[in-house]
Amino acid sequence: MRFGICTGLENVNILAEVGYDYIELGVQNALIPEADEIEFQEIRDRVAEAPLKPEAYAGFIPRTLRVVGDNVDFPRLSHYVETACRRSSEIGGEIIVYGSSGSRNIEDGYSEERGLDEIVKFLDMAADHAEKYGITIVVEPICMKEGNIIRTVSDGLSIVKRVNRKGIKALADLYHMWQENEPMQNIIDAGPWLAHIHIAEPVKRSYPGNDDFDFTNFFTALKDANYNGRISCECKFDNFSSDVETALKTMKKHL
Repeated sequence: MRFGICTGLENVNILAEVGYDYIELGVQNALIPEADEIEFQEIRDRVAEAPLKPEAYAGFIPRTLRVVGDNVDFPRLSHYVETACRRSSEIGGEIIVYGSSGSRNIEDGYSEERGLDEIVKFLDMAADHAEKYGITIVVEPICMKEGNIIRTVSDGLSIVKRVNRKGIKALADLYHMWQENEPMQNIIDAGPWLAHIHIAEPVKRSYPGNDDFDFTNFFTALKDANYNGRISCECKFDNFSSDVETALKTMKKHL
């Protein structure tokens, strides 16, 4: 497996020194899809000098760019996704995480069925761009505390199967699974479609190793799902430099 951290590019040297394999950046901050190429060139130059590649990206679609509802600007969405996929590919990206609950949450009285249909339509369009640039977009379930549609790995798998595109796969996030009391069996069931993992100590959403939480069942499920891809810590840190070292040791111990 390959291990990374969701953080800013300013921390990439620390991650390299500790022994991480990659860094997971934010689409909106690092790929800036609605900014011009001159502005992005500054980031491209920084990445070229970095010791680790940004192989994955989170924070995909801003809440102001709706995927669901009566105010969907599909041409703008398409241009945004195309730019994000192209720029990600240019600087070493392979995975883009689609959680972005603000873009997909359904409003009161809005049909959930219609909302799911619109998400499928969006992902089918996104797959056109992702597949062109060798990117995989993974559907992240978001727990009820933060989102109201696609809340479990099972929900995400259902959407992935509906889209049925090479460029659209599933993600499992331990924090969201824990909040939804979701069984680890859902990871195993999603195995053939699973392309990315987010991890945190799920009670406090802190870094692995910060508490006595036992990750055994989670890593056992990943093994049973034949998962051997990337695992990114998406969590809070108290002292970044020392905590990321603790997190990496904790995760590797469970292998």
